[in-house]
Amino acid sequence: MTAFADLLSIQRACNTLNLDTALSRALVNTARPTIWLRHGDPVDDVALIAGVSKVGGEPDLPPGIAWPTRPALADPEGTAKRLRKTLAGRAGADDAALCLEFVIDHLAQETPMAFLAQVNLSVMAREPGFDPSLPDRGMLWAFNDPFADWYGTQSPSGGISLVWSDAGGLERRTTPQVVREAWQNGVSDYGIRMSEPWEADVKAEPLTPVSGWSITPRLSRHAYIDLADERFAMKEGGGDQLGGWEEPIQQKMHGEVELISTGKAGSEQAYAESVLSAGERWRHVLTINAETYLWRLMPTWGDGAMFMFVDEEELEARRFDKAAGTSQFT
Repeated sequence: MTAFADLLSIQRACNTLNLDTALSRALVNTARPTIWLRHGDPVDDVALIAGVSKVGGEPDLPPGIAWPTRPALADPEGTAKRLRKTLAGRAGADDAALCLEFVIDHLAQETPMAFLAQVNLSVMAREPGFDPSLPDRGMLWAFNDPFADWYGTQSPSGGISLVWSDAGGLERRTTPQVVREAWQNGVSDYGIRMSEPWEADVKAEPLTPVSGWSITPRLSRHAYIDLADERFAMKEGGGDQLGGWEEPIQQKMHGEVELISTGKAGSEQAYAESVLSAGERWRHVLTINAETYLWRLMPTWGDGAMFMFVDEEELEARRFDKAAGTSQFT
């Protein structure tokens, strides 16, 4: 993942490409500060102090915050029937059958989500790349539905949950039994059962901030712009991003987020002008890269990432529970 060091770098890149004045001005004037999160090597989660920014491990939550859950699916019986039919035609179906039944057993009930990452906003707010639309205090936690890869997104949130709180008294919270059993049963690895229990290898990767600037991917001509020459590259282990503009792996995604939020995920209308216009309200909050220790929970992301957004009005009101997310892959 890459970013610009400053606004002058963006202007120089525009000049190098001989972009017209209006487009260059638009890219510079709409640029947003952002923080790229560099990953440290995996360490035992118990070795990290409460409140440190990290991916993986287990979350440090205040006493009044409940562990996020995914609601029961609207059509669990229909989903179960479709899943069994799909699996029946696949190679290795016998190996995945037990895991599939475990997934099906949890379709009709509220189920705990899996912890992805936590970011200490009080610490990040000291960085020059901190996005001023975010709270400058407290903690931000990200979770996802560990079962989502099996049945596809069937949630207005896109299968993710963001939690924000500035309450104190952080305590490391143990991952719910259902999530641990899901991992043990191979939910995140195509039904291949794990040889060791969850508790045997709970690690996390601490995050270090790197400030920069991001340009909008939402201009109609953005697909034809390559400003890479003026960007600084992150070292290996980089890629997560806090605030600023999202950096798509494929195409612009704010239209897809708009459809996900209205229960129309997968529609071919994601790039319709009306949908893209409505999707402008979604503000990028956090990107989590799959190339991390999170393979324990979501190896099917491969070399992709999960992008998380909050509606601008909801963000201003600090209602992170209204977040929506989508993923992209190379």
